[in-house]
Amino acid sequence: MPLNREQKSNILKDLTDKFGRAKAAILVDFNKLSVSKAMELRCNLKSINAEYKVAKKTLINRVLRAGNFEDAKIDDFKTQVGVIFSYDDPVPVANSIWKFSRINEALKILGGFLELNWQGKDNIVALAKLPSREILLGQVVRVIASPLSGLATVLSGNMRNLVGVLNNIRSKNNK
Repeated sequence: MPLNREQKSNILKDLTDKFGRAKAAILVDFNKLSVSKAMELRCNLKSINAEYKVAKKTLINRVLRAGNFEDAKIDDFKTQVGVIFSYDDPVPVANSIWKFSRINEALKILGGFLELNWQGKDNIVALAKLPSREILLGQVVRVIASPLSGLATVLSGNMRNLVGVLNNIRSKNNK
């Protein structure tokens, strides 16, 4: 059933809003994805502040061209295209989609936009394989703290040696 002008206008407004708010928009091929699996995906994404939307490629293309998205060529894909919008950290969203697509082969990652820049499938998968933000911050703290703890160990070693020398001098003087 074809959409009327008002319905298309509403879809364009909705997509424009979502692309404007999203930190990342990942495009997926959902051609053979069952309704129950699509609902499962939507529930997974909702828990990490992301959203899955399906619209006609022509409408998605119109929004992308109007929003100055770099290299927006959705028509090059020969399949149906869904968009997953990430409103927070894109890493957990990419990770969730990647894991879901490995279990459900009907969903395929096509690529996506990070900020306004197009990223191919390989870059999205690489993003998905990154550790979470908390783990990365922990690694940074460990790297920063490592030289400081080494310095503290060296300084405490000098103090220990000084105390040992003073104890030896005191024991020699007491004899």
